[in-house]
Amino acid sequence: MTVAAKNIFRKAAALVIGLGTFCGTGISAGAAQTQKGAVQRGDVNCDGAVTHADAEMLIRHLTGEAPLKDLSSAVNADMNSNGIVNVTDLSALKRLILSGSEHEPQKGHPAGSSDPGAGLPELPLQPLNPAMCSVGEQRILLVAVSFPDCKRTDGLTAEQIQERCFGAADPQSSAYPMESISAFYERASYGRLKITGDVYTYEVPEELSTFQNKPDKLVEAVLTGLDAEIDYRTYDADGDGVMNPVIIALPNAAGNTDWGPVCGKFSLQKTFDGTAPAKRCIGCAPLDSQPEFNRIWIHELGHTMGLPDYYKFTNTQNGRYGLNGDAGWEMLDDANGDFSAFSKLMYGWIPETEVQIYQGGTQTFRLESSQAKPSCIVIPRGDLNGLLSEFLVIEYATDTENNQGGFTNRKAKTLFTGGGVRVLHCDAEVYDSTRGTEFKWYNYSKYYDSSNEKQRVIRLANEAEGGGFFGAGETVDGNISGFRWYDEDGGRTVGIGLCITVDSIADGVCTVTIRPEEG
Repeated sequence: MTVAAKNIFRKAAALVIGLGTFCGTGISAGAAQTQKGAVQRGDVNCDGAVTHADAEMLIRHLTGEAPLKDLSSAVNADMNSNGIVNVTDLSALKRLILSGSEHEPQKGHPAGSSDPGAGLPELPLQPLNPAMCSVGEQRILLVAVSFPDCKRTDGLTAEQIQERCFGAADPQSSAYPMESISAFYERASYGRLKITGDVYTYEVPEELSTFQNKPDKLVEAVLTGLDAEIDYRTYDADGDGVMNPVIIALPNAAGNTDWGPVCGKFSLQKTFDGTAPAKRCIGCAPLDSQPEFNRIWIHELGHTMGLPDYYKFTNTQNGRYGLNGDAGWEMLDDANGDFSAFSKLMYGWIPETEVQIYQGGTQTFRLESSQAKPSCIVIPRGDLNGLLSEFLVIEYATDTENNQGGFTNRKAKTLFTGGGVRVLHCDAEVYDSTRGTEFKWYNYSKYYDSSNEKQRVIRLANEAEGGGFFGAGETVDGNISGFRWYDEDGGRTVGIGLCITVDSIADGVCTVTIRPEEG
């Protein structure tokens, strides 16, 4: 398959095709299994083995290049046995090929169920076609570059940078919890995401000014210059012609004004060893400050997996953006602090078995620190729709692990002390834009209201009250000004009608009771 055809697959990530449609028979998956006998899940080409050839065949089907015609192929391609073949099945097939063991199909509430817990998928962000999968082992390339007119001054070798970025966890490090990109993500994901990487240094022959406002041309120059040293297929583990994101780190002297770190699409029609990055993370970063350097790329890599920034520059409070207050520290907002339970849900790091869903009436829940274990409560507003909807997330956040400290302007800082319960109001609705499927309310969507008062992907329910944590004995109810659902115009006016009480916090465990609000 050509790279162009595979790029079509990337753009068609939300494609969903029923078995009856592409088989041309109208026969359901269940009926097909009865007729054909045992199913060998993943064996799309029906040759008796599950290999990259099966993934290739499924990609060709999803892009429309070569639709599946054999009923056995269709049934085998339906990895989660839900009667639909789409990119979720392709993701499961790739995991099976890479790991050699099949992930158990998601059990629980079927899509469209009247149960308020319906629609909890394994990887909610799949319809947004992320450039890097948020689970499993992901290998990336990082290049520290220099130019004739802009030299690196940190003096670090590629091996030293490698250890700083992809080294083992070290709680005793002065850079903790940003002692390495790999360690931060492994803690954040509860071991579900393992990022490894390779580091190279390279001096670009052209001057930096040559690439002003041309980041993709710089990526092309770097990858072309290193082509003799690197087999870029190393970073395309599933062989689909798309590499994991590439990080290009510029010297400090490049300046944040012109080269502030950013994650963007690699848009050139150029391949390297038959593959190309879907996204590039590029910008100046302080290599001489290990935690500052790592936190920049931890933040940017978060975008490559499908989530946007949670801040808006026009909404500034005490030098911070977006989620303010002690409860507002979040890696995708401040580039400090752990990922919130909302982010971890969207990345698929909190499995369905660890998601507690409020079903109505009076319920008491047990929460553990989300820095130590996957644990949260979800309050849906109607159908969760695979988490691409409006809902509340309640988590117990503590000043441990990735929240133990942060770094700003090369100085260590305490983010908050102790912690407590935070209530996040989330609206993860998506829409199809000219750039593909995007969050409808992310901060640069055409639908986003610049006042920051209306819909946002994520906000604290108590932001008007300072955004603090809720402690033992405290309640969240209609007296909290922001504790409302959005109305049709985006205002927070629709009463939630619930009272959330933090019953107790002790020994790393929190109990929370949710009941209908009286009156």
